[in-house]
Amino acid sequence: MKRRNLMILSGLGLLLASCAASPAAAPDGGRPALPTGVEVRFPAAPANAYLSLLTDDGRSVYQVSVAAGVTSAEVDPARWQSEEKNVQDVTLLLPAEIVAGSLRGSIGDAQARFLRWSMWQDSNTNGVRDSGETLDLMTHDRVAYATQPFTAIFRTTPPDMQQTWQLAAGWSRAEHYVYLPRGGTTYIRSLESAKLQRYTLHVDTPITSQ
Repeated sequence: MKRRNLMILSGLGLLLASCAASPAAAPDGGRPALPTGVEVRFPAAPANAYLSLLTDDGRSVYQVSVAAGVTSAEVDPARWQSEEKNVQDVTLLLPAEIVAGSLRGSIGDAQARFLRWSMWQDSNTNGVRDSGETLDLMTHDRVAYATQPFTAIFRTTPPDMQQTWQLAAGWSRAEHYVYLPRGGTTYIRSLESAKLQRYTLHVDTPITSQ
């Protein structure tokens, strides 16, 4: 009887040791990654597709591969937060077509950074985004960072457009909205921080798209 109990206890000890060792074998302890809440949506991706977050001069600061046929990808905002160091005065980020004397609002000494999403297909599978590989997909929304809340109201031409940029402090999705009032000749455009961190890539459209 004593020998039988020892065998049971021995087997139980091995089972517990096995269970205790399993989580340690996985780098994340066996837990699934938590959702970030930031997502990019797009038409069904082709083979060898990549989603890239770019600066205005086309430099990639974050990239993730996308499986063929997939229509959305969750992205990790922690991977591009180092771009906070590259902020510029808001006045330097305003369009070159701004009408002199039209700028108003509450900018103060706010600084900001804008990044944009792009998708490309590695057609020659060399791992590099070459000329001609960028897909005809875009969004006027921007990944934005501001050192403090600010509002910039100004007018640009051509075309005749009244614009309002209103960003919250920190990182946000700067949602783009533009329309031409019925019977009007001046477009109304806004770029405003939105809580929903969802970006949608679509076929290229002009900034004055209605």
